[in-house]
Amino acid sequence: MIHKFFIFFGACTVLYSCKTNNPTVYLLPTLHTLHQINGQYSYRHLREKAAELKPDLIAVEIRPEDMMQDSLYLKKNYPYEMWMMKQWFPQIKTEGFDWLGSDIEGKPIPENYWKETAPIKIYEKALAEDTVYFNKKSKCSHFNTERLPILKTKSLPEILNSNDGELTGKFYNCLAESLRGSVHQRVTDFYDQRNDELLKNIKKIIAKNRNKKILFLTGDDHYIFLKDKIPHRTLQ
Repeated sequence: MIHKFFIFFGACTVLYSCKTNNPTVYLLPTLHTLHQINGQYSYRHLREKAAELKPDLIAVEIRPEDMMQDSLYLKKNYPYEMWMMKQWFPQIKTEGFDWLGSDIEGKPIPENYWKETAPIKIYEKALAEDTVYFNKKSKCSHFNTERLPILKTKSLPEILNSNDGELTGKFYNCLAESLRGSVHQRVTDFYDQRNDELLKNIKKIIAKNRNKKILFLTGDDHYIFLKDKIPHRTLQ
């Protein structure tokens, strides 16, 4: 299963629309597995919102090189709503913009990758086993504890108007400060690099789809980074 930092809290908190150089771009929050719990923002609500927007293109957090893989492969490596978009909307073109590490760029994700060889999993395990830095990291956990009730119970409009984005930013700032200068800084460096790569891929998709309506599905942890990098206007 994909690493926990964006399986569990990879839930986006806003839905934005922006118009730049003719394309209309939407950034739609998803809750990943928490859609199963949240009766106010379930997979059904997500699907209905996507249908309501009537996009010409749906872009999802799946690596471009994995878009043609079968559902069994995708299920092992990506959140349900990401790979289901292609099945829910077969008449709409679907593209991927995810990035999961330079070690597997252009290659299939190996079997048991997330359990055995993924660099980020190795980094996170080493951090968990370092008592000193794990305790430092633990001082940041209350931000995510505060987020959880929002993500588990609120509707999309309520999430948009909540302080979830602020809490997300505070968590990652706290984490970065806690690990800065140690070997464990490689954890937050990876998170930052992934956000940078997502942004690059999003910009590429926007640039090659002029005069199109594009829907991007992303997670909340990435939204806090992306919201200031992509021109937008709030859409409730």
